[in-house]
Amino acid sequence: RNMAETPRQAAAAPEGLKLGEDFPILCETCLGPNPYLRMIKMVNGRECKISGRPYTAFRWKPGADARYKETIIAPEVAAAKGVCQTCLMDLSFNVPVAVRDTMLQAGPDASARPQS
Repeated sequence: RNMAETPRQAAAAPEGLKLGEDFPILCETCLGPNPYLRMIKMVNGRECKISGRPYTAFRWKPGADARYKETIIAPEVAAAKGVCQTCLMDLSFNVPVAVRDTMLQAGPDASARPQS
């Protein structure tokens, strides 16, 4: 399967962990295929790129050949906007947030073709 074709879904927090506090709000693509991964938790370790507030950041390596990934926005912002804390893609529609907002503002009766 091609990773570009698979829809993004929010990863569920393991049992007993609180989403946003003990486990980041991520899409399955950013989490990676390995169910056993080591995640570093940095309490108030980073500043949110959107709100500027400190938050608990996470850092992990999704696969053997992958680079390290880390959260860049606070979980409150990610939950409010419905996006992944790492790639900032919408968790429901698998599109960038700007595209999602444009599509939702256009409404269901708008044409699917872009206007030029």
